[in-house]
Amino acid sequence: MYTICYLSKVSPHLTETQIQEIFDHTYAQNNKKGICGILLHTMGNFFQVLEGDEAYLTDLYENRIKKDPRHHSIFEVIHKEGSDPVFTSYSSRFLTIEDSDALNDIKTYVKKHAVVSSTSDKIARLLNTVEMLTY
Repeated sequence: MYTICYLSKVSPHLTETQIQEIFDHTYAQNNKKGICGILLHTMGNFFQVLEGDEAYLTDLYENRIKKDPRHHSIFEVIHKEGSDPVFTSYSSRFLTIEDSDALNDIKTYVKKHAVVSSTSDKIARLLNTVEMLTY
C-alpha cells in the first residue's frame, strides 16, 4: 500500500461548480481504480490523501495532479510506502469531504482505526488543523 498526501492552493478562477465537478470526477475515478483516501476543499485549499498501488498513484500524482492548472503551490506531506493503510476500510471507497460533519466522521475514523504510525499521526494533525481553520 502506497500513500501520497498533499496540500495545494485552489486556482482563484475556479467556481464552486467547477470544484464540485473535481469532487465528482475524483470520486468516480478513484473508486473505479480501487484508490482509497479523501479530498477536502476548504479556505481556498485542497487537501488530499491517496492510498493504493504505488505505480498508479505515482503516475497520477506526477503526470496529472502536479500538472493540473486548477491548483498550484503543491506541498507534499507524504509520498511513501506504508505498511498499514489509513482509509482502506472506510466505507471501501474514496471520499470527498464537503462539510464539518464529514470531516468529523473522518477524524473519528482515523483516531479509532489508524495504527500508530507517522502517516496516521500526520494525517490526524492535518485534519485537526483543517478543522480549526475552517469550522
